[in-house]
Amino acid sequence: MSTSPRYCKPLVCRTKSGGGTGFLPRILQVGGGITALASASVFGQTEAPTPESARSLADQLLTFIYSIGHLIGEGIVRLLTTILPEEVSIPAELIDPIGLLAILTIFLAVAMVAKKLAWIVVSVGWALIIVRLILIIVQTYT
Repeated sequence: MSTSPRYCKPLVCRTKSGGGTGFLPRILQVGGGITALASASVFGQTEAPTPESARSLADQLLTFIYSIGHLIGEGIVRLLTTILPEEVSIPAELIDPIGLLAILTIFLAVAMVAKKLAWIVVSVGWALIIVRLILIIVQTYT
């Protein structure tokens, strides 16, 4: 198989009407392809991944996220049923939205902590550079 540019497919997929596919499907296709390539290199496969395998991988990832969300939702609903009076019943169709919202909340909390940590690291880095410059200036003039 040649690696010349004429064999490379463009990342932008066009439909028959000329319009491009959405951003999220393209990201999932590219991410699935990269993951399939990485797993193929780890497990010693030499054949190129197909678009079907990338879609299958994306489906498996989304199924996993949905399953985790469903389990978290069931846990939260069980916790609420122990706290709330017995007269109050929580509908079963709220389990999935509660779980997926909990996953999103956890993701945002982690992102917020990472953002604060990044600002701390950047601030400390600038402070250390300023201290280093001050030390160089003091050494030069003494």
